[in-house]
Amino acid sequence: AQLLRLTIGKLSDIGITVLAVTSDATAHSVQMAKALGIHIDGDNMKCTFQHPSSSSQQIAYFFDSCHLLRLIRNAFQNFQSIQFINGTAHWQHLVELVALGEQELANMERLPRKLANLKNHVLKMNCAAQVFSDSVASALECLLSLGLPSFQNCIGTIHFLRLVNNLFDIFNSRNCYGKGLKGPLLPEAYSKINRVLIEAKTIFVTLSDASNNQIIKGKRKLGFLGFLLNAES
Repeated sequence: AQLLRLTIGKLSDIGITVLAVTSDATAHSVQMAKALGIHIDGDNMKCTFQHPSSSSQQIAYFFDSCHLLRLIRNAFQNFQSIQFINGTAHWQHLVELVALGEQELANMERLPRKLANLKNHVLKMNCAAQVFSDSVASALECLLSLGLPSFQNCIGTIHFLRLVNNLFDIFNSRNCYGKGLKGPLLPEAYSKINRVLIEAKTIFVTLSDASNNQIIKGKRKLGFLGFLLNAES
């Protein structure tokens, strides 16, 4: 934290203004954020810290969205089911989806080949982005409409996947010509983006595991709280 403050001060001395800081989502980064004055708590979120060279300026803090996505994927696999106000998301639906095989799904949705490792392996970071994708949610919707018994209660899973996918699109935006939530952060897109952020906050504070333990109070809370901190920033 002290080195970061020193660096920001040196940049200010040569005319560079730091508006925001992004770190990975590790235990060390969390400790650094807290040392800077960031509060990562669902009930008391503080997303900015004082600029070391300007008493009137605050610097926003972000966690890297790819790391947060991987943490949520790992939490989802660990809990197997996540309950929230709109239903319940089940990891088993993803396992069943992979078990159907790409050939059977060819006419519905084209799924990434790497999803074949979903059941037995911890996915790499880029595969987590494939799990939380609109294409996987659409495939589940198609299977639901076909009446397959294994997917008759997957509406909660679809909702959860789409919400996390939308959050990731917002914070992973890097193309000035992007469309929808993948577009740049512009004033005219504010209401559309804000709806997703409000929905995420409303749902994430209600998440619980199968034993009704509140997830954002437990050991696997950082992925969810990290996105809420980013939303505040």
